[in-house]
Amino acid sequence: MFGKINLENFDGMTKMPQKAATAWAGAFGEPLAGASFKPLLYLGDQLVNGTNYYFIAEETLATRCPIRHVVKLVIFGDGDEYKLLDDSITEIA
Repeated sequence: MFGKINLENFDGMTKMPQKAATAWAGAFGEPLAGASFKPLLYLGDQLVNGTNYYFIAEETLATRCPIRHVVKLVIFGDGDEYKLLDDSITEIA
């Protein structure tokens, strides 16, 4: 398709800081209906009323012909509880 970015087959991140890995595992411990995510890049964190962890990830939508995007997403962590902020998922490619 003209103008579409062809995504490589990413293996995911080879190394991630421990705090980011813990946040990722905590947010994605249960599979999500309709989409899966693979981390590509950990951008950093932001201390708020808890901590926001910023990632670039590959999103694969569960359709008959799976659709892949690169997205920015935020995981919020407060103590030992982590959740993906739904409104944080922004398609970038």
